[in-house]
Order: sequence, then structure tokens, then C-alpha cells
Amino acid sequence: MSPLPAPGAPLPHYVSTAPFDPIATETMTSAQSRIHLASQKQLMWWKFKRHKLALASGIFLAAVYLMILIVEFLAPYGLHTRNVDFIHSPPQRVHLFDSEGNFVGPFVYGRQMTLDIDTLHRLYSDKQNDIQPIRFFCRGDGLQVLGARRRQLSSCMPGDRWTDVPARNRSSRP
Repeated sequence: MSPLPAPGAPLPHYVSTAPFDPIATETMTSAQSRIHLASQKQLMWWKFKRHKLALASGIFLAAVYLMILIVEFLAPYGLHTRNVDFIHSPPQRVHLFDSEGNFVGPFVYGRQMTLDIDTLHRLYSDKQNDIQPIRFFCRGDGLQVLGARRRQLSSCMPGDRWTDVPARNRSSRP
């Protein structure tokens, strides 16, 4: 025999006459009450923490925003410093070993520019015999820091000829 009533017959049900009390019907566990009492900010942070890509992106953005505070120290040259002979030169790769496989440390090769007469394109080639070591925490261009002071320290720059000579007039660079 089936527990269901016959087709078309009403279903048996029970209606309590007592007033409804939502707290008495279901008690919250401590984890449920923690979520229930959390602020909107906490709920968003918990959801954000579970999303690993968003967390990594947030850390990257925070690092970039913090670098803004020290960007003048990180830049190897001043804003208006130009080497017009190599202004269209592509970026260089930093090397650790020279062409014979000897460890030299971080360096870049000197560049040589030739002009293709047919196409008028500038062609740049590395000079394997001109090794320019990268110097760290060295004297660089004087830059405005926070609009007032001038600073001479730079995080890194290649050891080219005109930055090695401190007494040379920096406005007369090639």
C-alpha cells in the first residue's frame, strides 16, 4: 500500500496553532553566525581571497603603485636625457657570460648603428668586443625628487663612457 492518498484525495497536513518563532526552528552554528554577523567588507575580502588570480593581480598592482614612489630612483637616466645616436635602438638583452663563456657579471654589449641606404632603416648590431658592465647604486643624472631636492644616486645604469666621467659637463653629451 502506498503512503500517498488516492488520486484526487486531499493530502493530510498539520498546521500548528502556536506562533512562529524562527530562532526556535533553526539554531545557527558558530560558522553560520560568523558569516551572518560579518560586514560587507569582510564578506568581499573572503570571496576575494579565494580567487587566486585576483589576489596575484592585486599584489602586482600594489607593487606597481608602490614603485611610483621611487620611480626616479629606479630610472637609469633623467627624463630629458637623450642619446640621439641610439634613440631608435631596440632594447638590449642583459648578459652574464661573454661570447667565450666566461662569467663577467651583468653587462650589455656596445651598439653600432649603420644606415641602410636603400630603405633608410637604421640597423643596430652588438659589438662583441665592447662589454659595458651594468653598475648598481651609482651616480647618475641629477633629478628632481618630490619637486625640490636633486639626487645623484641611481639604481642601475650601463657603464658607458660619459657616465663614468663625473667632471664632464652632462649637458654636452652626444
